[in-house]
Amino acid sequence: MRRLSVLVILPLLVSACDQTPKPTAGASSATATAAGKAKPTTTASAGPPPKALAIKSLKKALKCGPTSPGPCAVLADFDKCNAWNPVARSGDGRWIGTGYVVKQGKFVDEITVLRTKRVPLTEVGPGQLPAMIAIGHIPEDRTAVMRHAPKIIRALARGDVAKHTNAAVGYLKKRTDWSDNYVMQAEDEQIYVAVDGGAHLCGINNQRLLMVRRTGASENAADGVYATLYPVSW
Repeated sequence: MRRLSVLVILPLLVSACDQTPKPTAGASSATATAAGKAKPTTTASAGPPPKALAIKSLKKALKCGPTSPGPCAVLADFDKCNAWNPVARSGDGRWIGTGYVVKQGKFVDEITVLRTKRVPLTEVGPGQLPAMIAIGHIPEDRTAVMRHAPKIIRALARGDVAKHTNAAVGYLKKRTDWSDNYVMQAEDEQIYVAVDGGAHLCGINNQRLLMVRRTGASENAADGVYATLYPVSW
């Protein structure tokens, strides 16, 4: 069952100081669709890298304090990014973690999942990395998977190996309904994913991957999904 918490969010429009790049096309659903991909162009030259996530403005919008939980805890480490290569060694990497969905002054927990897939250079455009990333969540009607997910997330956070008997691990490895999106290297060692609203990834120590995905066409600057993810397979 989702835990409901309340945040006080300033009803800000995205300001000029928030320079998070916008994707070239998008879909309206929380999970990116094929329409949300930034189409590769083989004739154009690569421009400057996407801007890094506007961490300070998001913390301000969320009223984050030093020990604020949920999305603020994700933002607290977002300025500690290490160089992270989204091209999975196996060619197909699966990640799972706790996400916080922020909307209109409130946030709820979800189990966030991510898939990164290696693709040939011929399938991407200038400035795009040879990988595709899909972002999603585990539906709550998957009762057994939802029950097992917190267990595997805690284990992975401790550095343990994912157990194949865990229902969430089995679900994640077998899942096929992914909506892939093109990715680019952004400023400050971040990775930008061209989904509706834009998403930034930040690889930090202990194999943690932080993600902030903004909600497109929202009047609340901080609306989106904030997550800490761990690799189930890589």
